[in-house]
Amino acid sequence: MTDRLPNLWPLWLRAAWQKRMWINSAPCWTNSVEEIMDEFLLGLFTLSLGGSVLVLAIMGLSRLTRSRYAARWRCVVWLLLCLRLAVPLVFTFPHTTPVQIPAPALDRPVAATAPPSSQPLPTLPEEAQDQTQSLSIAQVLCVVWAVGVGGVFLWSVGSHLRLRRYLKRWSIPVSDQVICNRYHAQAQRCNANRVPPLVHCPGLQVPMLAGVVHPVLMLPEHVEANQMLDYALLHELIHYRRKDICLKVVAIWAAAIHWFNPLVWLMVRQVEQDMELACDEAALTVLPPQEHRAYGETILRAAAQKASH
Repeated sequence: MTDRLPNLWPLWLRAAWQKRMWINSAPCWTNSVEEIMDEFLLGLFTLSLGGSVLVLAIMGLSRLTRSRYAARWRCVVWLLLCLRLAVPLVFTFPHTTPVQIPAPALDRPVAATAPPSSQPLPTLPEEAQDQTQSLSIAQVLCVVWAVGVGGVFLWSVGSHLRLRRYLKRWSIPVSDQVICNRYHAQAQRCNANRVPPLVHCPGLQVPMLAGVVHPVLMLPEHVEANQMLDYALLHELIHYRRKDICLKVVAIWAAAIHWFNPLVWLMVRQVEQDMELACDEAALTVLPPQEHRAYGETILRAAAQKASH
């Protein structure tokens, strides 16, 4: 009788009943916070391990194919890897458990339920309560990881803010017309439509491009308008045109996410080296061949001065 009873109902009532049964049998998300932490840590370590393998593979292939492929292509590969490492998410569907709720028996008498008892509920022993309140290994690892990420981000943001505050207080716009003319001439040489502001900065030894949102090209306080300055300006303007600062920011972001992995920090160092090589390659393409040697000597001298300070 109960099996055939729904067939005797009106059409709209049977449709409503079927809809209710479909909703009751829908998947129920049963992942707890601890399970989510376990999955996140597993995905993070898996991503970091895979990234380490790719870092070693790219570095090995770059040594074998250095003469065949330019450094700018390695920068593209580094950018793709950094973007993947910077997003520590594993795109998987959570585990679902279907819950089946049987249909109520309409012709069966409903059993009388006993009134609720006034007896107190049993309590867990103190040792069991301490175990339930203690942190799991996944929670401890997540806290340690978050502290490390926050430390790297605070260090990076703090360094940037200190530099901006230093520039705001001590930098002086370049007023020498000869230097300004040389600056715009190098911008035309490398096809830079827009140029960053040019300022003098006391305590600086070599020209340097700094800033993420509003880049500034900084010059030493006392600088001579000669060919060496032209090469240094050309080098920094190519960095500005290539948006190398964006690649460096993404690499540092990936290093902050994977701060526990030394190979990721090695990747950041390799990214900086390949950015410099790509910039030098671009500079040599716009310079005449007779100036290549002088440009190389200027860059090596600037690198030595930067390393000594």
